[in-house]
Amino acid sequence: MLKAAKPGSTIDLGNRPVTFERYRGLANVTIKGGIFGAITLDQWQNVTFSGTRFTPGATDDPRGPLVLTYQPDGLHFINTTWVGRNTPDGQLAYASISARGGNNVTVRKSTFTNMANFMAFLRTTNVEVSDSVFQNVREGVQLVGGTTALITRNHFGPYRPAPGDHADAVQLFTAGLTLADDHGARDVLIEDNFIDPGPDFHTQGVFMRDEAGLYNFGRGYSNITVRNNLLIGTGWHGISAQDPVQNLLIDSNKLLIRINGDGVTDNWIMVKAGGGIVRNNYAGSFLLSASVTSSGNTVVARAATVSEISSAIAAYTQRVQAAAAKQ
Repeated sequence: MLKAAKPGSTIDLGNRPVTFERYRGLANVTIKGGIFGAITLDQWQNVTFSGTRFTPGATDDPRGPLVLTYQPDGLHFINTTWVGRNTPDGQLAYASISARGGNNVTVRKSTFTNMANFMAFLRTTNVEVSDSVFQNVREGVQLVGGTTALITRNHFGPYRPAPGDHADAVQLFTAGLTLADDHGARDVLIEDNFIDPGPDFHTQGVFMRDEAGLYNFGRGYSNITVRNNLLIGTGWHGISAQDPVQNLLIDSNKLLIRINGDGVTDNWIMVKAGGGIVRNNYAGSFLLSASVTSSGNTVVARAATVSEISSAIAAYTQRVQAAAAKQ
């Protein structure tokens, strides 16, 4: 069916289970429906999955992604459903998407449940993850290098990390970026997301680390904005930049503390090194380097009440629904 598909056509699979391992060079096609196990998409261009379900087959590797895509150029997942499975020791398994390079990858109005997830974009430009739900997962969205990313109006939580996980909703890192022209993520907007790992676990909210030290070579993070997000009961690192970011803006985020008995008593905004603007935020504490410009921030170093959490969620929901209606 893939070989026979003509440009502009739709392959309507209904509820048909589909199996293939690797296919190269599909272009200008919509795939509607279907139930897929783990697949590899090699250099797909202008392809949309619509209403498709991804769930592992009996022989799929629980350590791997359900979709591994090399050098995509216009690959879109719209209204898709992703469901993982537990390993024999009871931990959530199977990542969702692993994109290696490429351009213009969109995940919109999709759900990810009961899986490790680890949605990762390595050196990918023009990424959008929007209006999606990540529920009962170990990890959220990872940006490794790349330019231009929009992470917006997503619901992260509840989480169920495995022992030893450094769980995050949105994580930016540079580990593994060893090419001469590699750089930290650039032009990233993380906006209007709801992050609540649930009462049983804590996870980091937005976490940035430059493990490869690219900042020292003038190739670190740049133009990163974290704005209007609601975080409830995340770990110590509510929003955290561990290494310098050129043109960092952390604006109008609300972080509420939840105590659940694991020793986490804060939900901070941290800019450990470098400058940036941190303004109009509400958090348990602010740990900011001397070069940061800070204004209009509110410190509330106690657990939020049930009423405060309910009011924050209601205000967030109203704002996001209004924003989504304009799309």
